[in-house]
Amino acid sequence: MQFNPLTYALLSQEVYTAKPQIGDERSSARAIIESTIDGTAFAFPGTDNIACWLADLDCGVVRTELGRVHNGFNTAANLIRTEIEAKVSTVPKPIILTGHSEGAALALLLGGYLSASGHACKAIFAFEPPRVTADNVLGDLLKQHGVYVYATEHGQDIVPMVPRLLFPWQHPVPLTPIGTPTLPFPNVTDHEMARVVDAVRAMVLPA
Repeated sequence: MQFNPLTYALLSQEVYTAKPQIGDERSSARAIIESTIDGTAFAFPGTDNIACWLADLDCGVVRTELGRVHNGFNTAANLIRTEIEAKVSTVPKPIILTGHSEGAALALLLGGYLSASGHACKAIFAFEPPRVTADNVLGDLLKQHGVYVYATEHGQDIVPMVPRLLFPWQHPVPLTPIGTPTLPFPNVTDHEMARVVDAVRAMVLPA
């Protein structure tokens, strides 16, 4: 199956302003559900409230069935994990997860949990994810279950570079470089979702 990453970049932008269908809008984990040409997509917003910032900063490691993962993101994922699993059982397949920033971290972790619990997850689109794991378990799990993962690094976006201290933080899959740097050093401007959408659009629809 061929996926169009622009579809999921736009959905990852939309989720910031849409009313959540799963989770509390004041919490660190929320989602909307939308039908796409590929199946049913669950989209997660990135950091946009205090609860999200607290999850971002909780950089301890916790041991889970996904291996050693970021405690704050894992705690956030578990806020909605049961509801996500229940919804996945009732909506049309395939299942696609997508998100930006912290939402990308949630998409990766929840994709791992769905795979581990026998729920089909066909693809994950993780736009500008922070590092979520400190070993290879999550990456190996997604690969074993045939989950297509598209994870981006736009220009010199600093978010995919963090966290970087205390533990051997890493991404579960190699990142796909997109766009050109706004500045010649790590920055947050390249993290903006609108710029990420433009970079994905340029790749999908070259001039």
